[in-house]
Amino acid sequence: MKRSLWLLMLFLLAGHVPAASADSACEGRFVNPITDICWSCIFPLSLGSIKVSQGKVPDTANPSMPIQICPAPPPLFRRIGLAIGYWEPMALTDVTRSPGCMVNLGFSLPAFGKTAQGNGEKGR
Repeated sequence: MKRSLWLLMLFLLAGHVPAASADSACEGRFVNPITDICWSCIFPLSLGSIKVSQGKVPDTANPSMPIQICPAPPPLFRRIGLAIGYWEPMALTDVTRSPGCMVNLGFSLPAFGKTAQGNGEKGR
């Protein structure tokens, strides 16, 4: 009984690794989609040629009809959709000098034998 209790305590404590043991060269934090993304930047919003909301940037040219018929692969051949215009946040740039450091995710990837790392020389 005592042995199983000790094993249980050892197992529970093994999962608690202090944060200082993490890679100190890789500092960052996970992106908060509520506060870190400029949600007001998606405007103006339009449905076809109808302005739903105004914004600071110019709107893209949309078809005049909000309901569109688009080609689709068989067996459907056609599908019905909406022509919606908005500015989409499409990219997140992660810049680092440490290989494997994912700054926007807040951690480093493990170095699996340093595969896919070059040495600055041209391949043969």
